[in-house]
Amino acid sequence: MKDKTSDVELMTGETQRLLHELEVSRAELEMQNVELRQSRDDAERFLEKYSDLYEFAPVGYLTLDRKGTITSVNLRGASLLGVARPRLLGQRFGSLITGQDGQIFTEFLEYSFCNQDKTSCEVALKNEENRSFFVQLEAMATISGEECGLALLDITERKLAAANMREYASRLIAMEEQLRVKLAAELHDEICRDLTVLGLNMAIINDAMTATAPKKLISRIKDSVKIVKGISHTVRNIMVGLRPPMLDDFGLLAAVRWHADLFSKRTGVEVSIQADEPFPRFMVEKETALFRISQEALMNVSKHANTQTVTIMLKNTNGIILFDIVDQGKGFLAEKSSLNQTGCGWGMTIMRERAELNGGHFHVDSAPGKGTRISVVMPSEVM
Repeated sequence: MKDKTSDVELMTGETQRLLHELEVSRAELEMQNVELRQSRDDAERFLEKYSDLYEFAPVGYLTLDRKGTITSVNLRGASLLGVARPRLLGQRFGSLITGQDGQIFTEFLEYSFCNQDKTSCEVALKNEENRSFFVQLEAMATISGEECGLALLDITERKLAAANMREYASRLIAMEEQLRVKLAAELHDEICRDLTVLGLNMAIINDAMTATAPKKLISRIKDSVKIVKGISHTVRNIMVGLRPPMLDDFGLLAAVRWHADLFSKRTGVEVSIQADEPFPRFMVEKETALFRISQEALMNVSKHANTQTVTIMLKNTNGIILFDIVDQGKGFLAEKSSLNQTGCGWGMTIMRERAELNGGHFHVDSAPGKGTRISVVMPSEVM
């Protein structure tokens, strides 16, 4: 009987222990459940918050698969593309791109998936109303590599502003050249004519002076003759600088050689020229642009480079003009030059505009202590 009582007591004790453990486990589960509900609520709030941020962002966001098919798009993206979101899903993004930009997008997408780093490009798109607009695309592949995120920014106004700026720059450069020609003509027709007459008159007066004339007067007359000759020489140099006759008469290479020789005499900087011989003639706009670029580049050398040697290379290869001005001076941070609208930075901007307005490309390669190379590549259009 005692043994049975002991067994019952043991079972009761074990049961109580198990009940206690169950109670503790239940309490822990309830606490975990509360934490899970809290985490779920937090996640839902964050999801709602970032969903709103995704949907109503000022930038269009899309997800593309490897074929360029749209798998998701936010409201802004659908609005930019001018197509209802349900109709965009499953559509190839490339079908929205106009003209030759399709190849640009294809290479852009391939690069994004192959390299899995952020890349960007600019393309022209068209909406359902067949209205074209420009966008900047930025893409980066997901970790899985099966999809990529695509950011879409409307840059139409920026493109139009840039086009307007190029048009204004073109007009200003044309007006500058016209003004140079006009000033040179007026100096030749008015100032040089009057100086020539004045010089002849002074020479006649000088020859007519007799030995009995006051020595002081004779000296003043001779000084005046020298001054008139000096002014005439200065005016002729100004005329040539405004519009070198050799540029119109003999072409780009002759004009560059003339200016390089003048520059060396004035500054002491040696300029060597490496060029194809014979060098062909080009359209006057291209010859003028390249000559002005050489002038600006040499002026920058004299002001900023602190060097004694410059090399100018001029080649015409397969319908392309290759024009380089190289110095071994102190150099500069090329990426910052366009931010500085004074001195060297402004000169670089003007040179770039001249090259691009004639269908060319302008590039600066420079670093502190390593000199500077200015390169222009331009279609030649030989006369």
